[in-house]
Amino acid sequence: MRTATCPKCSKTMEEGFIVDHSHGIDTQSEWIEGPPQRSFWTGLKIRGKVRRPVITLCCPGCGFLESYGLLEEG
Repeated sequence: MRTATCPKCSKTMEEGFIVDHSHGIDTQSEWIEGPPQRSFWTGLKIRGKVRRPVITLCCPGCGFLESYGLLEEG
């Protein structure tokens, strides 16, 4: 669990994530390296690119959101 103090109102932020809804499934958002490149077949070209799951901290006081791409541990 990550902890942070809200830069707007100084309350302790809560960890969570933003959901992506796609074709009847719910998944966690991911950060993909580089600018988006369109693909006719898949919407975006992401094969072979670095991917990181995204967590988002939310302030329960003012609603401020702060997102992070998780780095590989190890």
